[in-house]
Amino acid sequence: SSNGVGTYNRSLDMSVSFKDGDGQPYSFSTKLYAEVVEKGYALAADPASKDLGKLKEGYSEKEAKEKEVTVSIQNKGASSVRMDGVKGNDHFTVTAVGDDYETLKNGEKASYKIVPKQGLAVGTYTDTITFLTRENTNATFKATVVIEKKLDPLTVEPNPLDFGVAEEGYAALTQKTVTVKNNTDYAIRLNQPTSYSYEISLLSQTSLPAGSSATFTIRPRTGLPANLYDGVVEVYGSSNDNTLAAKLNVKFSVNRPAGPSTFSDVAAGSTFAADIAYVSQKGLMSGKGGGLFKPQESITRGQLVTILYRLEGQPAVSGAGFPDVAAGSYCEKAVKWAAANGITAGGKDGLFRPNDSITREQLATFLYRYNNYKGYVVAKQADLSAFSDSGSVASYAKDALSWANGTGLVNGTSDGRLNPSGGATRGQAAAILHRFCVSIGR
Repeated sequence: SSNGVGTYNRSLDMSVSFKDGDGQPYSFSTKLYAEVVEKGYALAADPASKDLGKLKEGYSEKEAKEKEVTVSIQNKGASSVRMDGVKGNDHFTVTAVGDDYETLKNGEKASYKIVPKQGLAVGTYTDTITFLTRENTNATFKATVVIEKKLDPLTVEPNPLDFGVAEEGYAALTQKTVTVKNNTDYAIRLNQPTSYSYEISLLSQTSLPAGSSATFTIRPRTGLPANLYDGVVEVYGSSNDNTLAAKLNVKFSVNRPAGPSTFSDVAAGSTFAADIAYVSQKGLMSGKGGGLFKPQESITRGQLVTILYRLEGQPAVSGAGFPDVAAGSYCEKAVKWAAANGITAGGKDGLFRPNDSITREQLATFLYRYNNYKGYVVAKQADLSAFSDSGSVASYAKDALSWANGTGLVNGTSDGRLNPSGGATRGQAAAILHRFCVSIGR
């Protein structure tokens, strides 16, 4: 009677012999069994808890079913109980295998299937599920499931990227590294991402096996005009004729510095007023002294490459120049930079001729080569045959003028000509440069 709850197995061994010792002793054994249960009502859940693992966001009913766990509720008390539903199952569906209101005698069990409910958002869910009886006794089971964010086939991190705020004329900004991840179980072929407003390096690799990554660096282009560059860089991939895309949100803001931007010989609202204000504020072109800009004065070859050199941020230069560009002259570094980066090759005689007035086709060629040097997208090639003097375009300038006209940088004259060998004024150059920078900004 002192023994507590439990199961007891014993044996009773008996040994007898005849009186006076006649005959052989005789033995036998009897097995004894007893179970002591709790007094009154007692329920127990088996198992008492279970981590059902992880599911991906948007999981199917079949995927949830695969996480199913069976819980047994056993009556361990002396008195019978009648099951009477569950509570606390906010994130799990509980289904009785037998009768919802089954009566359990001592030692009997009822089974329940437990699965995560459909449509759970990303997060970790833990419910303490209580199995009720009409006798006001119960058993509990703790269930846990994690819903992970379902990744797109192709993702980029970090995302978004914010490069902050800079003033016009800012120096080159620090590059940031972006990782492109293949989250599929198959190989993906990546396309090189491009942008007008941002410099993007070549991908570290273009063939991505399942689960692998590639990287590239990105930063705003130098020389962007005042504007908010809040946009998207798209990274495309393909596999078995399926196109995949990841969107990198990028943000950069350029402010216009305070200060005067007008010249006494540029009337407000005149043809090139906005363009001259833009290039002067940007530090690409300055006045000619005395508060004058002289918009009708011709612009020279040396002046144009100097403007592009300023647009690039005036990087350090090295290498040989041209014999007709004097050491220490205003355009010496700019001409060396332009020659080193394929923007100019000079003339057939090996001279650069910095003081010659630039022609329209030369201006277009410098811009076209600078565009290619920067890695900007070359698009919108125009058909020059629509112009009456298209045959007079120099062979070296045909692609450049086709591009410049197609992008709206160099337009035809009022009489339907390109006038490729005609000169360009400072006002016209300001307008073309303004359009060039704004087109990059887009």
